[in-house]
Amino acid sequence: MQKVYLTRRNLLTLLSKLDRVKSGGVSACTLVKQDTVHPKFPCSDTIYVTAVEDSDYYIDRQPGKVLSIDEPKMEEL
Repeated sequence: MQKVYLTRRNLLTLLSKLDRVKSGGVSACTLVKQDTVHPKFPCSDTIYVTAVEDSDYYIDRQPGKVLSIDEPKMEEL
């Protein structure tokens, strides 16, 4: 099993890519996590990520359930 650890900084950067799309930019990026010596969160993977708005992704189905405690609040984003 592969594990990737994303920090708040990583996640906020990914979210910012959605704003780039609204401005006519692209949202594709590559995350390279090569921290194989971290004592608690080691990882060494390359992940290709493209940010997509919910309205573009969920065009033919409803999104899956999220626990209410995990549901993002718009004021947090």
